[in-house]
Amino acid sequence: MINVLADQYLYNIQSYLPENIHLTLFDPIDGLPPELSKTDALLIRTVLNIDEQTMPKIPDSLAFVGTASAGTDHVDINYLKKHDIQFANSAGCNARSVAEYIATALLIWTENRKKNLSKLSMGIIGVGHVGTQVQKLIGKLGVSTIAYDPPRELRENNFRSATLDELFAADILSFHTPLTCAGDYPTYHWLNAEKLLNHEFKLVINSSRGGVINEDALLNAMGNSKVQDIIIDVWENEPEFNLTTAAKAFVKTPHIAGYSDQAKNNASKLVANALIEHFDLSYPQKTRQSNPRILEKDISTFNSLTDLLTELHPIREYETELQKIINNYTDERGSHFNNLRATFPLRQEFAETYLPPTYFQKFPILELLGFSSVE
Repeated sequence: MINVLADQYLYNIQSYLPENIHLTLFDPIDGLPPELSKTDALLIRTVLNIDEQTMPKIPDSLAFVGTASAGTDHVDINYLKKHDIQFANSAGCNARSVAEYIATALLIWTENRKKNLSKLSMGIIGVGHVGTQVQKLIGKLGVSTIAYDPPRELRENNFRSATLDELFAADILSFHTPLTCAGDYPTYHWLNAEKLLNHEFKLVINSSRGGVINEDALLNAMGNSKVQDIIIDVWENEPEFNLTTAAKAFVKTPHIAGYSDQAKNNASKLVANALIEHFDLSYPQKTRQSNPRILEKDISTFNSLTDLLTELHPIREYETELQKIINNYTDERGSHFNNLRATFPLRQEFAETYLPPTYFQKFPILELLGFSSVE
């Protein structure tokens, strides 16, 4: 029997694994558990680092490590390869959810700052699964997009990356890259003091990885009026996020841009499927039913698009909870940050959210965002 050790917060993980395995759940707050010595497969999330420091002695039994996340910077993949351990992630699992977060934050910002969407341009740094979804959704809203991804241009003959000059002509920058420190195109501190020195941006959004932006340089740019606003979902030194960055952010959230019911199920299913394939197991027969949200409040309840969006997406609720951590747990904010990520109820994505026709009549943009209509 295959022994699988999994983070207890992996969403619905039991439903995606076959019954003929031995599954043990653990709390990542305590780090790697001692049961690892008898484990064939380890399933984790981004809150747990896997490298030579955290796992100096790899058990002979361990043959597979999977992360239920698109990002992989918390795992030393080369270290695992040296020990003949198969690694898998859930690439693309949360692409739509992140795109909806970006669209929601952008619409709240434009309404608050009285900006015209059709007169704005967004530079998208990193055009993989997530960046592509962001480009599609933001483009539907009338914002012109500039796609910047030199590594993809090298891989794909039919993709052209914008130049840096073209990118820096944008009003808004939105980051969707992995965090890498080596190679021809490292992303660590990609947005730094040098790049910010001679360019001005109305808004900078980061929902990729915290280290992609040098936060000190970003704060200096704000102080020098080079950057007007920031929307931050991921943080340098996360989960010990910077209080000054948080105070300056137009929207601040605890690394939850990709957190939806659909994204979390996608993540668990993808990593479970990789495990099943690796060990040549049978797929489970049970299927999961969707649980759509139906909103039936009278449209007169909402005086603005912002009012409605904050009902449809918990972006401001997350911000409120993060502010409580700042107010009450300054010295212990890291553990509370991770706990908030693990325990806050997941939202339904827009396609699984059903609204009365009156909503679309008052706010036609809801159709562009992909909300469903109650017949």
